[in-house]
Amino acid sequence: MKYGTISGLDKPVSRLVLGCADLKDTALLDAALDAGVNAFDTAHVYGGSEALLGRWLKGRDLSRLVIETKGCHPGPLRPDRVTPACLVKDVEESLRRLGVDCIDLFLLHRDSRRSEAGELVETLNHLRKQGKIRAFGGSNWTAERIREANGYAAAHGLTPFTVSSPHFGLACQVRDPWGGGAGCVTLTGEGQERERAWYRESGTAVLAFSSLARGLLSGKISAADPGRADKVDAAGRRGYDCPENWERLRRAEALAEEKGCTVAQLSLAWLFHQGMNAYAVFSTGSPARIAANCGALEVVLTPAECRWLNLEEHDRAV
Repeated sequence: MKYGTISGLDKPVSRLVLGCADLKDTALLDAALDAGVNAFDTAHVYGGSEALLGRWLKGRDLSRLVIETKGCHPGPLRPDRVTPACLVKDVEESLRRLGVDCIDLFLLHRDSRRSEAGELVETLNHLRKQGKIRAFGGSNWTAERIREANGYAAAHGLTPFTVSSPHFGLACQVRDPWGGGAGCVTLTGEGQERERAWYRESGTAVLAFSSLARGLLSGKISAADPGRADKVDAAGRRGYDCPENWERLRRAEALAEEKGCTVAQLSLAWLFHQGMNAYAVFSTGSPARIAANCGALEVVLTPAECRWLNLEEHDRAV
């Protein structure tokens, strides 16, 4: 395993982060820990899985673990929950579910232009001073809004956002996976080059969710399978089902065979070769697949291979 650092957090963070949205079996957490994964992604809106993670944490050495959770996700009765009041409420409830005194990484799960970035920064800093959160940032926040928040922090002598969790990976997000204007931000695609450049320049940590495109790049699906789209869940089809992504998978299959690695390892390796302080959030129901995915950190790709995988070049340079 390889580890990185996130400003505001005084412990290393594994480059692979286990996503716990659908966690039902703590054997997955044990397998992750055995593989060197020390970072776990959850959220207030995940409910029972956040609580299950908390039960697993009991009696463990928290100084060696990194717990990241998120709050302020919209709900059916209250679509706009990105407010200071909901922020405090969700932090308090997540602390109780997780059974911890302090959350290592806290992210606002969504953004809302109705809320002033400054008031959210003030609330996050207050929670930090209370010892309830350490580093913080936004999930599905644009670079523009993060800069706005950090500009306010700089002007008022406050701690800024140091982490962001957008979608990022080899597969391009072509539509919002969850539909309904959920506000899922991606760093993929030609239109996001300025966003990617900002992350490279600023060093802001990127916790890339859906790094394997909800299974499309997991290796369980073949690009040559006529029924391939049916093997991805509804959110995956909505977000990533397009000819370009199936071609990316076909190329990943070919290059993975050459390099003697799995498609998932190759796809994750591509993410780690993009010049960012990146951490790949991935989910699986298989303990063995957790260990296998960690092998991505040993896969070496050339710049030309990265461009070819991403369809930036038609032919491979030999």
